[in-house]
Amino acid sequence: MLARSLALIMLTLATAARAQQPGPQMPNPQEMQVQVQHIMQERPREAEAAARGWLINAAPDLIPALDSLKTASLDQYWMEVGQLTVQFDVFQNLWRRDTVRAQLVGKMFTLEAQARNQQRAYRTAAESARPAIRSRIETLISHHFDLEDQLRALEVADIERRLADVRAETTRRKERRAEFIKWAVDDIVRDAMRPR
Repeated sequence: MLARSLALIMLTLATAARAQQPGPQMPNPQEMQVQVQHIMQERPREAEAAARGWLINAAPDLIPALDSLKTASLDQYWMEVGQLTVQFDVFQNLWRRDTVRAQLVGKMFTLEAQARNQQRAYRTAAESARPAIRSRIETLISHHFDLEDQLRALEVADIERRLADVRAETTRRKERRAEFIKWAVDDIVRDAMRPR
């Protein structure tokens, strides 16, 4: 369930990134999942180092949970390492293009890691502890939702700016229509008169 929600969030981010800038795109959620699966299967040491490096910077309080996950279940550990590594890669790529959005995405990824940690705790918790864990997950997802809204507000501002630019250019072209047509005709005639 959490993975599906996070996939939808990544789809939103990928769509926003594609609309914002040409060039390298954020991977879509399916590509990210393939990357996570590949890391789970191959278990490269550099992925483990990248995941730990990301946690040291983003959520150092989760390192003990990652360590305990390694002793409890290697498969779950490597799934988490894969998720963290792919998110770190997305963050780094986004940082190169847009530090404001990257900061928001980094915060979102931190909240997602915390939510996954709470999800794992919920699975093994006593029934009496589950309402408190659910409440913590709800708080995390609420913060995540707020960050998504901030990303959307940035995207709307970018779209409005681009739309204003297009409208201004359209107005300029209409105002100078006769001049632009004259220039184009002059170029065509001049080109026709050049010796071949």
